[in-house]
Amino acid sequence: MGFTGREDFFSISPWDDQDLQIPLLALILDYLKKYNQGCLEPLYLLIDDSLANKDRATCKLEAVDWYFDHKCHHMVKASNHISLSLSWGKFYFPLLQRLYLRQAKVKKLNRNRPQGHKLLYQSKLELAQQMLEQVQPFLPPGVPVYVLFDSWYTSSQLVRWIRHQQWQVIAGIKSNRKLTGQKVSVVHRLSKGLPYEQVRLGLANGNHRTYWVRVHYGRLRGVPDPVNVVISQKEKGPGQRAPRYFLCIDTQLTAQEILQRYQKRWAIETDYWQVKMQLGLGDYRLQSYEAIAKWYTVVYLVLAYLYWRKYEEERSHGGTISLSEILQATRWEHHREVLCQACTEVSQGTPIQDVLDHYLGV
Repeated sequence: MGFTGREDFFSISPWDDQDLQIPLLALILDYLKKYNQGCLEPLYLLIDDSLANKDRATCKLEAVDWYFDHKCHHMVKASNHISLSLSWGKFYFPLLQRLYLRQAKVKKLNRNRPQGHKLLYQSKLELAQQMLEQVQPFLPPGVPVYVLFDSWYTSSQLVRWIRHQQWQVIAGIKSNRKLTGQKVSVVHRLSKGLPYEQVRLGLANGNHRTYWVRVHYGRLRGVPDPVNVVISQKEKGPGQRAPRYFLCIDTQLTAQEILQRYQKRWAIETDYWQVKMQLGLGDYRLQSYEAIAKWYTVVYLVLAYLYWRKYEEERSHGGTISLSEILQATRWEHHREVLCQACTEVSQGTPIQDVLDHYLGV
């Protein structure tokens, strides 16, 4: 999906990104309720964020700013967005997304905006809760819900709101969070000599990896419920890399179940690769924040369509089909339709040059 030059659809047309996202959300949940009737598995809501890099010289695009890229460990020019996805049974769908702007950027943009068109600053945590609030009315009643996110979203306020909905939380936590009055890094250090539990997890490449874990029960500061904290290492013993820490509100789950369920977050990472590398998420040349938000919404609409078509093809023909195969087939069908239409116009007497001008702009 490349930029077509039809800027008016994003910049001028009187529609809002929410005009598309909310009906699409309702459509996806209706589809899932239809084909997941009787499914006894929990429903998982996945939250994460990602950068879409732009050139360092970019200065006029309102959604673009300097952000620290934790993967390459330096500052980059990019637009930043938060997304919410759903995994339930054999189905997975992207649901909602929001552009994020730093508070300083919002203040800068608002200096040149008239009253009534000012941007409202919202933190990533506020945007995450807003998306959860929007999806809540559409969820199937009686199905257990787990919300998964990394340590950047594990705030006491967000966890309390999630628990108020009677949902569960499985999330990463930072080493300075306090479990029953002690930092979890200290809890790990004081656990020296205690036995490890082995957890074997499947990887995306089909291989398996064994992790060495300890589970500690207690109270996490700011969280009303007792929790289990899983301390996970790739290797046991001294001299190893710092462990990772995970919070689970559902204290009935084993360490194996906690980490297996947390693995479901990997699907959202593959989405980010798809939208950026295959669907052109960062290829926009739109200036206003509102137009860029629409661009993001349309790209994620295409991604949701690809998932829907994947499941429909698998339901009709059996087997497993990759998203890349669906995308390739969709593009081939589009090219075929365009070529057929162009040939039809030539056969009806339209000059070849006029047809080329129409379809190629040359």
